[in-house]
Amino acid sequence: MIHSPRHHLTCAQFVDMAEAFALDALDEHEQRACARHAVRTVHHAECRVALAAARGIVDRLAAALPDGAPPPHLWSAIESRLGIDTGSSNAEWL
Repeated sequence: MIHSPRHHLTCAQFVDMAEAFALDALDEHEQRACARHAVRTVHHAECRVALAAARGIVDRLAAALPDGAPPPHLWSAIESRLGIDTGSSNAEWL
């Protein structure tokens, strides 16, 4: 968590947060700090690689759901893989 709205991220922090940043899943301060870090003229290659990989994942997710909605059978398939409909103890944490 970033405590100051003007906090500057280290490259390691940015790499750790790159996927959440690409998904726009951070709080406002973290999102801004990542945006500032991403536009820096000097940063390490691993920052660019992490962000490119994260954006690639976001693009693939968007392409997998053409209408923005999961297919109707998705939840039943997830439940089945978790063993929910089999009474398996794997689903007890749900």
